Amino acid sequence: MTQFAFSLVALFGVPAAIVALIFLGHRLTPATIWYSRPVQAVAILGFLSCIGLPILLVNLDSQGDYFEDEVALVSAAFGLPEGARVDRQRDKTLRLGDCWRNAVLWRSDVAFASAASFDRWYAGGAYREAIFAQVADYFGQPPEAISVAPDALDLAPRDPRHVLSDERGSYQRNTRILRFDEPFVCTAIDRAADGSIALRRCDPIAEGGNGGTAGQVILNPDAKTRRVEGLIYYAQGPSTCTNPVRRAVNAALGLPHPEGGKPNTQMGSVLPIQ
Repeated sequence: MTQFAFSLVALFGVPAAIVALIFLGHRLTPATIWYSRPVQAVAILGFLSCIGLPILLVNLDSQGDYFEDEVALVSAAFGLPEGARVDRQRDKTLRLGDCWRNAVLWRSDVAFASAASFDRWYAGGAYREAIFAQVADYFGQPPEAISVAPDALDLAPRDPRHVLSDERGSYQRNTRILRFDEPFVCTAIDRAADGSIALRRCDPIAEGGNGGTAGQVILNPDAKTRRVEGLIYYAQGPSTCTNPVRRAVNAALGLPHPEGGKPNTQMGSVLPIQ
């Protein structure tokens, strides 16, 4: 049974089966017994389970999220030192990623324990190896399958072609220019058909953001305030769901358990399709 088939059974088949059992019980049970309080309580609970049980089954099956929380995601991506605080974002459009959607969209705001801690991190450049390692691990590729273009992981100033303008309609562009006033990292992630990954420098000020086909990572430190803003966007990746419920169902029915599959890259997806 595939993940899609399991989802259809859990979300639609299970409620239909519960309703059918309630209807059958109503037809076969004498009226005096059916309308007794204990039986009615069981019937009501059974009807309410049409909503709760499918959600419970899908949630139990969707274990194995790649990132435990936003601290693990951001700390690993940027190579943050001990004591750095990763603020929780309240933007509901952001996604930390889960085991079936295979997608991460997270904005970060990091405060360091001290100015000295920030200075050591800034000078050490640990973020280069950290970004590379997380991208390789998340997309399931060995380091040798990832190519890195010059400046792809380095702090560098914005393109000198981007200058402030007082022309009509230039407000948003000016805002982006001012946001990247200091050296920053912008790593675009391009994924080929064979799964290999290429990292190159992107331009977040350009129209459209100049991101890669599989995402981008932006690291924007502020040497004045000793804080870091960042964006981590992974558009697709291999499924990490352990699927304990589906495995048990397949084993009971004697069906093979399909492993992996084409990633679902739709951030707003409802069903765990793979």
